[in-house]
Amino acid sequence: MSSTIDFAIDLGTTNSAIAKASHAGVEVFKNPLDLKQTLPSVVGFRRNRIIVGDKARELLGKDPDNVFGGFKRKMGTSESFFVNSLSETKTPIELSAHVLRELKNFVHSGEELNSVVITIPASFDTIQSNATKKAGYEAGFEEVVLLQEPIAACLAFVNKGDRSEKSGHWIVYDLGGGTFDVALASINEQDLKIVDHRGDNFLGGLDFDHRLVTDVFLKQIFVVPELAYLQKEYEDRTLNFRRLYQILLLKAEEAKKQLSVKESVDVEIEIQDEDGIEQEVILMVTRDQFNTCIQEKLSYTLTLVEELLADNNLETSDIKQVILVGGSTYIPRVQELLQMRLKTEVNTSVDPTTAVAVGAAQYAAGKQKKLKVSTSTENNYETTSQLQAKVSYPKSSMDTEEVLLVDFEDDLEDHFYRIRREDGGYDTGIIKASSKIREFLTLAPDRLNNFKVEILNSNHEPVGTNIPIISILHGKFSIDGQPLPHDICIEVDDLENKRTKLEVIFPKNSILPLNKTIYREVSKTIYKDGEDKLIVNVLEGDLYALPETNQTIGIIEIDPAKLDMDLVKGSDLEIRMEISESRDLRVCVYLSQTDQEFDQVFNSSEKYVSEAKLEDELSLLVHKIRKDLREKETQADYDGAATLKEYLSEAMLIEEEFALMKNTLSGDEKYHISERKRRLAQKFDSLNKDARLTKLRIAYYELKESVRKQVETHPDESVKAKFNNIISSENEAVKGQSIFLIEELIKKLKVLRSDIYINSDEGIIDLYYQLARINNSMYKDKKLADSLKDQGQKALERQNYKELKVIAFNLHHLLPEMKENSFLNNFKGTGVG
Repeated sequence: MSSTIDFAIDLGTTNSAIAKASHAGVEVFKNPLDLKQTLPSVVGFRRNRIIVGDKARELLGKDPDNVFGGFKRKMGTSESFFVNSLSETKTPIELSAHVLRELKNFVHSGEELNSVVITIPASFDTIQSNATKKAGYEAGFEEVVLLQEPIAACLAFVNKGDRSEKSGHWIVYDLGGGTFDVALASINEQDLKIVDHRGDNFLGGLDFDHRLVTDVFLKQIFVVPELAYLQKEYEDRTLNFRRLYQILLLKAEEAKKQLSVKESVDVEIEIQDEDGIEQEVILMVTRDQFNTCIQEKLSYTLTLVEELLADNNLETSDIKQVILVGGSTYIPRVQELLQMRLKTEVNTSVDPTTAVAVGAAQYAAGKQKKLKVSTSTENNYETTSQLQAKVSYPKSSMDTEEVLLVDFEDDLEDHFYRIRREDGGYDTGIIKASSKIREFLTLAPDRLNNFKVEILNSNHEPVGTNIPIISILHGKFSIDGQPLPHDICIEVDDLENKRTKLEVIFPKNSILPLNKTIYREVSKTIYKDGEDKLIVNVLEGDLYALPETNQTIGIIEIDPAKLDMDLVKGSDLEIRMEISESRDLRVCVYLSQTDQEFDQVFNSSEKYVSEAKLEDELSLLVHKIRKDLREKETQADYDGAATLKEYLSEAMLIEEEFALMKNTLSGDEKYHISERKRRLAQKFDSLNKDARLTKLRIAYYELKESVRKQVETHPDESVKAKFNNIISSENEAVKGQSIFLIEELIKKLKVLRSDIYINSDEGIIDLYYQLARINNSMYKDKKLADSLKDQGQKALERQNYKELKVIAFNLHHLLPEMKENSFLNNFKGTGVG
């Protein structure tokens, strides 16, 4: 049995495929029934039968209430599909598992499939990724490894022909049935790395079919006098029309394929009129009509490509080639637009419909299966002590031999060693050992080579060592990990502004796996008998966005009852985070004061919703919208105010619904309210964001120049150092998209300006006069205030400004503290500072 995974599945929105890599190459398995290499990702339920693939797809027009496709787009959500014939719901995970099980039947070799690589779009977030893994486990696989589709596609292309000719930057243009991904890949003679990507999980061939139906087919049908009644049925979405619509979608898909080789197509269809009489209709569609239907969406994909290049400071001339992946790239207009806009080679040397499966199988051939616990001790022999060694060897190679260096800490007198390749094709025999072993290992071509190093005593019996299995991948490109599609952040408290903000832990495009330890302070006292929780909230999304717009992928809520004692504000907080290559998240929180550790692994396949957090976020959102609404009204921005009033009404409605159902919320209701809140927060965040950023940037630059003039004439060098330290982070803040970061810079400059002014004679005099004008009744101690004012007047007359400064500060302390509004007073935050 092979020690590598070997098998891979491209789980697509419209079609899926399974492949296996072996020494002879990659085999894409065929459906034993129709010998097709792809299986439609469609599942139907008929009486007691579950039907998957082409047969299910044929039933879409007859029984749309019991046949389902396109469910990959819903992965990672709590949305479900109601099966009328069963009177029960099915999740996207369950439907995907049916497709995966059916693909197992394609494998004719009789091998048992326990491990598999399953591909996912590069833009899939952590929740969607974990949902895909769960579908694999439900389908009966014991080990599921995820691989991003652009990496798989690149492997399918780069492992052909001369490697040196392929070096440089590639664009992977992946337009499938339901999703679109574009990735920027960096290739050299040995390594492959995905540098950056863009994507849209709701754009693909399915959308083209819909546009062909609505923009071409229905317009021709509605003008047929006997079928004019269908327009009303279309508007009402009746069951009868839904059946017809599914049939039209299938016809549209067929026409789309024919238009790739023909200039026009006639589509014949029989439709019943109001009296039930079949009317034969011939729908005519030309390639130009189809191109017009899809032009907008294709232009959008090319805009994403150009954004990707711009963000990475590349010109189209820097791109070595564009590789096409996904069935929708067969459309001639796609290739035409790519060549026109990018002016570079478009590579179609690999079948776009199976490229991902082929590349994923090549990856699987180099991926070691996770070894199960064995009764055999192998290299980890039961012994009171082990020989310790440092091992050095390349992980991949294009050569037929590679050197292995083993450096032992101990003297190996009277010891021997033996190194064997897993397949038996290489064996050193038993050789006298020394503290340093240097051996050239012979590699089997185009596969993962596993070598076992044994150390033997004087009786040639194995002894324990720390030497692992030596694995060297030959003849394949080494994958420089899989990049994160989004920023991974934690939510921390901004107590000064009574809000929370995001702090990035792993930036977008960081290469998995990842781990990091950060140190923070507890931002508020958590009383053991209180209600406040310490919340470590890990989010995925955009680090420049509001926290409530991003998606929680792991949250540890430490209940005060679990604490051994009160957790005092300012005590140390250690947070360790790990993300595996397949996107499992582990969060460990250590509280130094109580010497307690809270550890949890997250691989949620549905979004997690904390009720306490949701309540706080709704309150915060309402507060923010009200604040911006007041500003718009003050500025007489009536259009902006009208929009914000709509947002405020919606936010208050969501808040009210949550309050009414707070104690009876089901999982689906919580998810629904959370999603409504998140979508509204995204709309609010994007409203006039560019204008606000521009305004803040202008304010920052004006303030910076004003403070610079004060600093240049200031005698204290430490003031100049403070100024330079503040503006040192200007690049990241001002050129980024974060309002928080620019506000923070402005705030620091204002504090510095205030410090400079208040420490000048002019500033102290001005402050004293402002305080002296305040009525004594406003001070907490009227008599003392009156006395201080008299002393200040005398200090002014003597021009003793040091004394005046002390008097002014004492007067300021006599003023009552400003009360914040009720929302800010009730701000809870996360407890992480």
